[in-house]
Amino acid sequence: MTQLSTAPVATDAPGPTGRLRALLAISGNPMDYFTGLRDQYGPVVHIPVGFRDFYLISDPEEIHEVLVTSHRNFSKATMSAGRGKWAAPLSVVFGNGLTTSDGEFHRKQRRLIQPMFHHERIAGYGRAFAEISDDIQSGWKDGDRLDMSVEMTELTLAVVARTLFDVSLDSDVARTIRTAMPRHEGPLRWDSLPFARYLSMLPLAGNKRFFEGRERLEAIVYQLMAERRQGDGQGADLLSLLLAARDADTGEPMDDRQVHDEAITLLMAGHETTANALAWSYHLLGNHPEARERMHEEIDEVLGDRLPTIEDVPRLAWTDAVLTEAMRLYPPIMGMARRPLADFELRGHRIPKDSFVAILPWVTHRDPELWPQPELFAPQRWLKTPRPADAADALTGHAVAPGRPRLAYLPFGAGPRQCIGNTFSQTEGVMALATVGRHWEFEPVPGFQVNPLARITIRPEHGLPVTARRRRGA
Repeated sequence: MTQLSTAPVATDAPGPTGRLRALLAISGNPMDYFTGLRDQYGPVVHIPVGFRDFYLISDPEEIHEVLVTSHRNFSKATMSAGRGKWAAPLSVVFGNGLTTSDGEFHRKQRRLIQPMFHHERIAGYGRAFAEISDDIQSGWKDGDRLDMSVEMTELTLAVVARTLFDVSLDSDVARTIRTAMPRHEGPLRWDSLPFARYLSMLPLAGNKRFFEGRERLEAIVYQLMAERRQGDGQGADLLSLLLAARDADTGEPMDDRQVHDEAITLLMAGHETTANALAWSYHLLGNHPEARERMHEEIDEVLGDRLPTIEDVPRLAWTDAVLTEAMRLYPPIMGMARRPLADFELRGHRIPKDSFVAILPWVTHRDPELWPQPELFAPQRWLKTPRPADAADALTGHAVAPGRPRLAYLPFGAGPRQCIGNTFSQTEGVMALATVGRHWEFEPVPGFQVNPLARITIRPEHGLPVTARRRRGA
């Protein structure tokens, strides 16, 4: 006698209908759209978009399943490249670097590059973080109108120019890096859309400027590689370390193209995300004077009038909490995409092979079931050792309480593909806030509406104008 299975049958996830309507919503204001879908349909949402099926995953347990437990069942190559071939988003910029490579090759490259971001190595960059932040603010005057998006991009670009290439911000190399590749047009404007690779082939002015700039940037990187090879090979900058790296099994170095791709990846991914995190921190501090004053009190107490060192970072707990909370509300990247290599099941829902799985930190970070008062800027969520006066606030320590889902917060991703520079970025951000905060505070410009623009990163759409005020006694 045949016995019927009583196991539940996987069903399609709930979600909206209308492929064109979804495509227009994603290309317009995607974060509000996706957050609304989560609220309406739950933690797994099916979104038909164009010729693809998207699945929005927002629950920490399911995110862990995709990014950690079953990560080998998913590919980073989510964009159709024609004739059954797939490519990772941003490969038009990063080539086959850590951000875009996949499978065993990515694991090999990760093992090769990981030692460059050990705590001891980052500690060696601490002085550069502080000195460059100090240089950037030295030209400001009391009452200056500044665009903090621009200022923080200059700061983080200077940091990456020094640590990656060992050049100064006023060098020809840095000028090329700053101007070569338009960041908000051409392929970088629509790379998150399902047919991005085809749009990048159109003979548009923005595409032309982008690819011309990419060629100039490539020429600079190869020039620097040649210069390093003519030296003694003892450089501490990341480019020298990439050239010196050897595979643990074969002893082979990376070929020139791979060194180039990894350098471009570290350059492009390593400064704009941190710049946005700092800009959003100043936006939030400007609208929450009590949090700003507490940060300044901490900076005065820990530093006095000297520059911070890497040893000061653990004592700058509130400053660290400000940056961490800013990245909760405004994550550095729009999201992570994966393609199932076979049919997969999440929460009883079938996720088909070759569909598009999207994990958006913005959506998870604003889930009221995970984050009480999710829209509120509350650095006290992150305090592990709060002051006695903080005890009355129910949000104090909430984000670091025992038993919290680990991936309720994932600004740097998770699992084997977690951002390799997460500690670098966090340390740089805290030291920059502390350095600038010794002397300056910033007031929002009255009447200016700051709107987030989510494309690849999440940045202030029209910049972040502020008025610089020198702190009394500074």
